[in-house]
Amino acid sequence: MNRVFLTLLLIIPSLTLTTITAQTLGVDIYDLGDDNANNYSGNWEVTNQGSGFSDWTFDQATPNDGFAGRFIGSFSEALDVNNEAFALYANGGDNATSGAKAAFPKTMDEGDSFTVSIGINFRDGAKGFDLRDASNNTIINFNVGNDEYKLNGSTTLFNNTYDANTVITFTFMQNSDTISWTAVRSGGLTDSASGTLSDINSGTINNIRFYNVSAGTNNDGGNGERNLFFNSLAFNSLYTIAGNSAVTSSGDTTVPYLTIESGSTLTIPASSSVVVSGNLNNSGDLTLNSTSSAYASLIVNGVATGTATYNRYANVEGSGESGSGGNDLISFPLVPSDGITFDTFLGFGSPENSTKIPNNGSVYGFGPYENSTQNFVNFPLSSTESLIEGKGYRTATSGGTNLVFTGDVETNTVPITITTPIDGNQWNLIGNPFPSYISAMDFLNSNSEVLDPAATAIYGYNSATYSGTGETVGNFTIINELSNTDLNIAPGQGFFVAAMDTPNFSDTVNFTTNTRTTTGADDFIEGRTTTTNYRLKLNLIGASTYSTSFYFNSNSTLSLDAGYDAAVFGGIEEASTYPLYSHLVENNAGRAFAIQSLNENALNDVIIPLGVHSNQGEQLTFTIDSYNLPTGIEVYLEDNETNSSTLLNLSDYILTPSTTLNGTGRFFLRFSNTVLSTPQNSIANLNVFTNYTDKTINIQGELSSPTNARVYDIQGRLVVSQLLNVRNNKQSINVSKLSTGIYIVKLENGTLNEARKVILK
Repeated sequence: MNRVFLTLLLIIPSLTLTTITAQTLGVDIYDLGDDNANNYSGNWEVTNQGSGFSDWTFDQATPNDGFAGRFIGSFSEALDVNNEAFALYANGGDNATSGAKAAFPKTMDEGDSFTVSIGINFRDGAKGFDLRDASNNTIINFNVGNDEYKLNGSTTLFNNTYDANTVITFTFMQNSDTISWTAVRSGGLTDSASGTLSDINSGTINNIRFYNVSAGTNNDGGNGERNLFFNSLAFNSLYTIAGNSAVTSSGDTTVPYLTIESGSTLTIPASSSVVVSGNLNNSGDLTLNSTSSAYASLIVNGVATGTATYNRYANVEGSGESGSGGNDLISFPLVPSDGITFDTFLGFGSPENSTKIPNNGSVYGFGPYENSTQNFVNFPLSSTESLIEGKGYRTATSGGTNLVFTGDVETNTVPITITTPIDGNQWNLIGNPFPSYISAMDFLNSNSEVLDPAATAIYGYNSATYSGTGETVGNFTIINELSNTDLNIAPGQGFFVAAMDTPNFSDTVNFTTNTRTTTGADDFIEGRTTTTNYRLKLNLIGASTYSTSFYFNSNSTLSLDAGYDAAVFGGIEEASTYPLYSHLVENNAGRAFAIQSLNENALNDVIIPLGVHSNQGEQLTFTIDSYNLPTGIEVYLEDNETNSSTLLNLSDYILTPSTTLNGTGRFFLRFSNTVLSTPQNSIANLNVFTNYTDKTINIQGELSSPTNARVYDIQGRLVVSQLLNVRNNKQSINVSKLSTGIYIVKLENGTLNEARKVILK
């Protein structure tokens, strides 16, 4: 499986975009509303002739006679647009009032700004504007009266210095719970002021009302100069993409909300992420792209509306080493809205997915893993099978390219059922349903109670192209508490987990939203491991190279440690698939482990059974791949058949077996703090484990003399006794009549005796 990454591709609509050069999310500002008096040809009526703002609503009152109204006129060059400005007049009688209201293109949310310019001469009466909420309650007021310029009744602007040609340009910027403002004075005098108004939450202000209230007739001939002039209204946004804009995110961007209006597009490139703290409202085109080595990531913490497109890379068909081909495991990275079926999915994209997924004339190379039959299946050409969120699928593409997924952005927990059928196996192919990385460790921790304790891990298919330093067995990269702890799950990545190893088991794995993260770079190709105390990786080189690893830390025991030990994928001892593995030192149930963790004290003296599968006459080399062990720790490979012990710290152990090797009992790995002479065959070099299916206790290894095997229950009562044959290196004790529980197996010959604890289920 090549590296699969998520990137939002920009899908450009059929209409011509007014913005040719892509803008950057969180940097460029988008024009949502614009209006000035020059749009009205000298006749200011109800219909708004600008863009974005609502139609005008006017109000007039003359309770004491006088005059009130509106017109298009000229104030000064600093305010006018082509010699025109909006004007409200009110004079000739006390409290004559003229007002004009317009709603903003949207409620002011974080990152939105509103700009307007005001022209003022006489400062009697009351004139200015109110920024108001949806119930027309005044939130911010600018008022000119009593020879003062006042903002919200307390802030005095420009020391109230008078000039008949004063033009003030206000800009209000909405923050999360405050409004930042600037006031720039021009015309006869030049000055500026700025500040912050507290306790004004995002989503509060949605309209403006301009007003002029007369102070009556002053008999000074200045009635005509008491008008309120204003012009150049503008509403802009950082996070509402409008105006047929083509926008690209850059790096890691966090926005308070995101709106994509119809005709606009957003692209999130590979290795870039966008986190939307609030809601995503998408009426345009939101597209995510991927390459074979990078993904984009999108997280929405609020509500998401509108569909997105996810172009997800899938590995090239075929097979081979070093990434030359193979299958891929993927999942639907968006909500397959309206029950998307496979035949619908085939029609996505241009070119369509149907041209990218190979087929043999009857089935496509795409389908789930059915653990009831223990096989992958392929969908027929005309399949109407529904694609299920959270389920994994095997696929590949001709040449290696992106498959197109279309659906909603998931913002809720996604449950997926995992099972262990009576006649099947425990392995379930599931997949990340989010267009973002998820933390592998968080996923495992939140679902550990429904996963097999012997395989509480993520098994990621790597198509034999794994090149990292973490654990890999065959075609699988293993993530657990010890291995690849920094390797998160890429968007739309499929992987295997093991349900409880109990027939007819069924439970639910949950992909929770709190596991989402923007951190990650690759799928299961580039492994990164965090060393936990001490580690050794043992390789077996034959026709191919296979490995198994051992960790020593204070959290582990010699028995099963859920989340630390990890069984090989499949849980079976197939020579062709798992030539090298280990068994547990204590409470051994015959399970093959790719990763075994032990207590760090075991470094002083522990013997670990190894399982080896190889063909007769095939040269084998045991070699240490990598390790970080304390000074003085020696690692021996013990071969019971040849009665040899090789210090792997200094040299490899090479042999060509004369018979087919199949299982445990011959080879053991010994960690010791002392230099060992060639050991005599010891009972310690026997592998004792239970087989739940056959109801047997198995003893594998070479015996130097006849040995008695006695089985005691937990109360110390002898329940089974059997003499082991010195000529057989694989022997079984029938315990089918014993009840489940803990038993002690004592192995005794003339000089040595040893006890092993086993568990019968």
